[in-house]
Amino acid sequence: MTDNKNLPAISLQVTELVLAGSSAHAEEAFSDAAEKFGDLAVVQVLDSLEPQVAAMHLSAFDGGKLSLATLLISPNAWAESLAFFAATWSEEMIEDEPEVLTESLFAHIHGVLFASDDQGRRTALIHQALSTDWGTTAFAVLFSTATVEIIELANDIYSRGALSSGQTTSDHDVIPLALEIARSDADAWDRVLFEMFPDWQPGENQLRARSEEGD
Repeated sequence: MTDNKNLPAISLQVTELVLAGSSAHAEEAFSDAAEKFGDLAVVQVLDSLEPQVAAMHLSAFDGGKLSLATLLISPNAWAESLAFFAATWSEEMIEDEPEVLTESLFAHIHGVLFASDDQGRRTALIHQALSTDWGTTAFAVLFSTATVEIIELANDIYSRGALSSGQTTSDHDVIPLALEIARSDADAWDRVLFEMFPDWQPGENQLRARSEEGD
């Protein structure tokens, strides 16, 4: 841990800026902290933020915008913040406007996971997020927009293994993300699948879309 008495003040400053809708200025505060005290100081400030504040700040930089917070947030802090993305979604919103919701969700998750080329960090982020109920729900909601493609990929993975799989009949944007999960954390991949298909029995029956099952 960095022994710096300025970090609580920076945390308070960032919180006030984010709650005031000034995420750009909050990001400047992170940049100043990194320049003066190093990247670890930014990690510690992010860890000290309330999860809902971290979620608000990260959401302002979805879609490929550069952000130190996106690059440096710890796996645990990110996993906790995901609760405040899923908590605002009602069942009606998920059913009535899945495209709008998942577009925002995809931009956020993809932006955090692929902010850097550090495979170890990406694996840790996936593992921590999918160790929580809300993180698993968030990924399941995201993948529910490509159910047929996810079924095709899942069956291929369980037939040939994650490292030998990846080809589907679709180029849907979520497939590379799904494959990244399957290849980096098999348990996390299974948790998402069971969230989407609770009756599935790996190794005993293939996944099928509801229409194929007569539901």
